[in-house]
Amino acid sequence: MADIVLSIVAKVAEYLVEPVIHEGKYFFCVSRVIKDLQNEKEELKSERDSLQDRVEQAKERTDLIEKPVEEWLNNVKKLLDEVEDLEQRMSTTDNCFQGRCPTWKRYCLCKKIVKKIEAMGKFKGKSNIHPFSRRSPLPGIQYESSENFTYFESTKVAYNQLLEAVQDDCINMIGVYGMGGSGKTTLVTEVGNKAEELNLFDKVISITVSQTPNIKNIQGKMADMLNLKLDEETEDGRAQRIWLTLREKRVLIIVDDIWGEFKLKDVGIRLDNECKSRWKILITTRRQEICDLLDCQKRIHLGLLSNDESWTLFQKHANIDNAFSESLMDVPLRLCDECKGLPIAIVILGSSLKGKSKDEWEVALQTLRYSESIEDHEGVRTALSCLKLSYDYLKNKDAELLFLMCSFFPEDSKISKEYLIRCGVGLGREGAFSLASRRSRIQVGINKLLDSCLLMPAEESRHNWHGYSEETVKMHDLVRDAAIWIAKRLNHKSLVNLDKPLSTLAEDYIIRDYFAVFSWCEENKISFQWDAPNLEILLLHIDNLHSLNLSYATFEGIKGLKVFSIIRPYPFFSSSQLLSLPQSTQLLTNLRTLCLNGWQLDDISFISSLTALEVLDLQSCHINELPNKMENLSRLRLLDLTNCFILQKNYNGAIGKCSQLEELYALGCKPEEYLSQSLMDIVTLPKLQRFVINTIKKNNDPDVEEHLNNAGNICPEGVRFLSLDVFNISNLKTSKQNLLQIAEIVCLQHLHGGCKNVIPDMIGVVGAMKNLSSLSLDDCADIECLFDTTTDPVCVDSHALIPKLVGLELLRLENLKEVCQGQPLQVLRLFEKLEKIYIKDCFKLHSIFPWECNLQNLKILDIGHNFACEALFSMSVAESLHQLQELYIHCCYALKHIIASGRDHCLSTSNDIASAPTSSHFRMLMPNMKRLYISHCPKLESIFPIFFIGGLAQLQEIAIVNAPKLKYIFGECDQGNHSSHWYEGQIMLPHLEVLTLENLQNLIGICLENYHAKWPFETTVSNCPKLTPSETTPPVKSCPL
Repeated sequence: MADIVLSIVAKVAEYLVEPVIHEGKYFFCVSRVIKDLQNEKEELKSERDSLQDRVEQAKERTDLIEKPVEEWLNNVKKLLDEVEDLEQRMSTTDNCFQGRCPTWKRYCLCKKIVKKIEAMGKFKGKSNIHPFSRRSPLPGIQYESSENFTYFESTKVAYNQLLEAVQDDCINMIGVYGMGGSGKTTLVTEVGNKAEELNLFDKVISITVSQTPNIKNIQGKMADMLNLKLDEETEDGRAQRIWLTLREKRVLIIVDDIWGEFKLKDVGIRLDNECKSRWKILITTRRQEICDLLDCQKRIHLGLLSNDESWTLFQKHANIDNAFSESLMDVPLRLCDECKGLPIAIVILGSSLKGKSKDEWEVALQTLRYSESIEDHEGVRTALSCLKLSYDYLKNKDAELLFLMCSFFPEDSKISKEYLIRCGVGLGREGAFSLASRRSRIQVGINKLLDSCLLMPAEESRHNWHGYSEETVKMHDLVRDAAIWIAKRLNHKSLVNLDKPLSTLAEDYIIRDYFAVFSWCEENKISFQWDAPNLEILLLHIDNLHSLNLSYATFEGIKGLKVFSIIRPYPFFSSSQLLSLPQSTQLLTNLRTLCLNGWQLDDISFISSLTALEVLDLQSCHINELPNKMENLSRLRLLDLTNCFILQKNYNGAIGKCSQLEELYALGCKPEEYLSQSLMDIVTLPKLQRFVINTIKKNNDPDVEEHLNNAGNICPEGVRFLSLDVFNISNLKTSKQNLLQIAEIVCLQHLHGGCKNVIPDMIGVVGAMKNLSSLSLDDCADIECLFDTTTDPVCVDSHALIPKLVGLELLRLENLKEVCQGQPLQVLRLFEKLEKIYIKDCFKLHSIFPWECNLQNLKILDIGHNFACEALFSMSVAESLHQLQELYIHCCYALKHIIASGRDHCLSTSNDIASAPTSSHFRMLMPNMKRLYISHCPKLESIFPIFFIGGLAQLQEIAIVNAPKLKYIFGECDQGNHSSHWYEGQIMLPHLEVLTLENLQNLIGICLENYHAKWPFETTVSNCPKLTPSETTPPVKSCPL
């Protein structure tokens, strides 16, 4: 019992005494506690300083410190600060006898110190943290972002398009293309920066490919931006590692400056289905073709700056402000204008001239304006070197030659593609190639220049002397300067002379070393001796209304000449200006292209001595006769006699001897009466592939003239076009091949010789016309029908005889009664390919389309001035008009219905009326119709049945004028049938924009009473007294009732 009591007492003493002793040290062991605090503090500080040194070393390596390390340092700093505070407070505490007498305040502080000692003990030995740091990712797109990027209206449009595209889930390949130095790289960098700022992607990566891609370097840059270490040795292995790193991320990859075919997969950019939803790839290139090769879904062309934008940018980089001398301001303005909106030229030149003297500004202006001393001006040279890179990458001899050739023309010239091709044939490689293959090669070269933005399409097509439009291109002034600079370095010096007399240039030996000379002359006599052994191309434009006498000049010193052109730009002012050439012209035996345009030529027998000649262009010349010895021109491939007046009618004797001739152009040759038959008798041109022959005189009817011009408007593209006037087809011999057989476009006017139809009469004489794509018959009184199967319906297969016909024009055929006569089954296939039909002034025509024919490809139908036709289509024909877009009907005085009425023809079968209302049926009727124009049809009662309206969803314009009997635009299918109330309610024509109704005295409404159409906003109503405005009718534009 006593033991138990003792143990209890001892335990109680333990619990009471030990705390007392423990608490007592806060009163009586203060010195020891403070000493322990100082020891712990110094040890922790030492450990902290050691760790801090490691942190500084890591930051010097640009490593990022791991978060636990930063947390340890921050916590230790906070703890040590608190310890310092306690020490300070302890040292200032009131005490008795210098701290020998304990106080309550010291007790509390000492207690806190002990806790801080324990806290420091917990941090000691915990600074060895793993991982300690990691490599810092590179700044990437932000590093490349330009602080000087300036938003202009032109760049803002492209910027917004790009930003919209990178946010479009349906787009993952975006291409930006434009001329070198147009600001593509800067623009996409800013877009990438904005995408990163908006947190659209986990990562934005930018790489540069350049002309000669270094795959390992590109992969290395991508790895740097991804903070990725590539241990793989092979390029393929590194590519796979990059792809594995990126495939789970939302990433925008900017691939800058692609020149040629570049496989993105080689550097790790493999856009498979797994990545398409997360990746966007944005490329820049100077070549539009690259966007096509890489299947870019969005292509954005970055053009040039406007004049105001150019000046703003130039001022910024040249440091031109209000303090700039006004007396000097004219020079910078002109210098900026010479840059023609090209950003890199503006920036480089502006920066290089900042703070420079007036003399240096003047020198730079002269350098750009006259392409002189380019090597001496660093700013100009740097700008042109950027453009030279595009030239260096052409890697196409024809494109390189054409590039240099375009620099021969004056600034801002619109250069005819056909003229380039003809000159290119003269300067190009010799060989046994056909003209067609060389034309194709040169066209490819032009396309390469356009794709590379070294050439630009002219804003508008130019009309040549004969009223035909022709495709033209132009060259940016700085690109032209670059071309001249390059030509000089290649020893192909060129001279473009716009003001000096040509005789001065020759007498001063200025042109002696030149490769090409282009001169605008106002002289009427040139008598000097030409001495330029390196001259290969001489282009003279005579800008006056006088004759030009070269008869006293000597060409012995330019025997190497390959292209010679003397052109009067406006020959139609007068046809009597005489061009006299010297006898030494026959010494130009290397001449391959000769263009003499707009002259009266007396004796051109010298041409037969030019045995190397391949292109002879005599447009708009007055000639006594063609040379008799044309057979000497064994290499002649192209002959152009467009608009020539040839007094002696020796077409057969001259042209017929050019056995190698591949292209023949004879538009508007005079006298026309003889030309038609004589050209058709030319049967000895086995290699003729392209011809444009038109002997039809100008027509007094402007509408007919317009359609004839459209049919023949193929020059200079040069298909096989034949347009003949007053032609007797009976004179053709079926045993000989003729031009009609191989023509693609045929226009025949005043055809005679007993031909009553195309099949079988014309085909029987001409033979199968298997290349014919467009046929126009005008004022051919013998024609009674086009296709007659009454004589032998079994043997006539029109599709085999005319398999490619897509265009048909019937004009002023006074005896034409129907298109098909007899059983039409054999000709029905011919209608299936027709795309455009134009019929005018065929007064007796009462049946146009066979009731069973299929017009599945017809896009445009234009019918006018007809007195016999009561309906255009049967319902079965109307059902086949899936591609019809435009329908024009005017002055059809017997027309009652567009689609024939009556139970037999309203629908395809007797049961179709009941099924007409179904939505699956009406949606198929004319689904692509956009424009409907009807005028001056006094008997017209109906246009379309009501159930057609559901299929006319694309209809944009309706114009109906002078149809006094018309009650509804959309009415009943059959006048006696009222079963079509199946679709009562509001009718929608969602794309209808324009509605014009004029002089419709009986018009009640657009639809029957049971239907209500929503009218378009732009509605014009005039003289429609019975038309009742409804609440759905918008404000009428004009309504003079």
